[in-house]
Amino acid sequence: MNKTLLILFTCWLSLTGCLVGPAQAQPAAGRIVAVGDIHGDYGHFVEVLRFSRIIDENGDWSGGDTTLVQLGDLPDRGPDTDKAIALLRQLERQARRAGGQVHALIGNHEAMNMVGDLRYVHPGEYEALTSNRSPRLRDDLYRREIAYRRQTQPDFVADDAFREAWYQRVPLGYVEHRQAWAPDGEFGRWVSGNDAVVKVGRSLFLHGGISPRILGMSIAAINDQVQRELRERASGVDTLIESEDGPLWYRGLATHDEETELAHVNAVLAFHDVDRIVVGHTPGLGTVVPRFGGKVLVIDTGISAHYGAHLASLVIENNVPHTLQRGVSVPIPAGDEPLLRYFESVAALEPGANALQNRVRQLQGLVTESPPLPAVID
Repeated sequence: MNKTLLILFTCWLSLTGCLVGPAQAQPAAGRIVAVGDIHGDYGHFVEVLRFSRIIDENGDWSGGDTTLVQLGDLPDRGPDTDKAIALLRQLERQARRAGGQVHALIGNHEAMNMVGDLRYVHPGEYEALTSNRSPRLRDDLYRREIAYRRQTQPDFVADDAFREAWYQRVPLGYVEHRQAWAPDGEFGRWVSGNDAVVKVGRSLFLHGGISPRILGMSIAAINDQVQRELRERASGVDTLIESEDGPLWYRGLATHDEETELAHVNAVLAFHDVDRIVVGHTPGLGTVVPRFGGKVLVIDTGISAHYGAHLASLVIENNVPHTLQRGVSVPIPAGDEPLLRYFESVAALEPGANALQNRVRQLQGLVTESPPLPAVID
């Protein structure tokens, strides 16, 4: 984001006081559905929720006492972030009335939007927030920037070239987007009241992962710090919301060598007294990927069209996890159970997942080297 614009908005938008986050989730003995990264793809999000019997044909909660956990990264790369947020907020209310729960966790892309890192905002996300007021709001922001530059840069000249470049860089809906994602805005207020980490039953859920740096922090301490940093728009490598070893960004559980990371995984399980860690953030094979003998489940399946529209979720019933791939349940192997049959079953349901097909061939011995995963990007 243009630094000058961020300064202007920080001055322009009044900030509220501290927000109180939701109470820490209590263990759930019933059914749990976990859904990974959405990235602005409302349509595919709806399909996944219908496959898992969370919503009915009208888009209303039909999950009864089910617990739904969405692991963050609702925004960016797709046009319908506003619809996805509205749906989750609606389901939060409806689930409570039905005896269920919804936990919308904070991902790194929620944090990026709140602190002004807009590299991955889809043009449709701005367009979705436009109204007949948008031209006036944008013109007003332009005048504010000109005034600010003239005060801070005595030699500044607002010529036609500057004006044209500025209007190309700042689309209609930009002002509304920044207002919505401000700490006291419609989206920002909701996000900064959510959790980054939640324990449900015998499973720990979060977007990125628990790194060695935060292994000794309680769930409550992590959530409190993340929420506070979001409200304050904190930035820097020492913050939990921007650090690569913070809970929103850490990829070690998804990408590090299993032999070298296993001791850390076991330490996380013991510290939080859980059987497994469920993370998103790192797209890979187009399905739920079990690692460390099922102790870690990576569920960023690539639901959005940007990542291939691989429609899958994680379902845990009686503490037994299985993948729901396009509505078909596939048991997830645990311990020393071989992965080949699991990946073969899923690959038959997801023929367009090329990385998954390559992994199957590698496990079948048809290729000698494990194929590389898709390049990891933010």
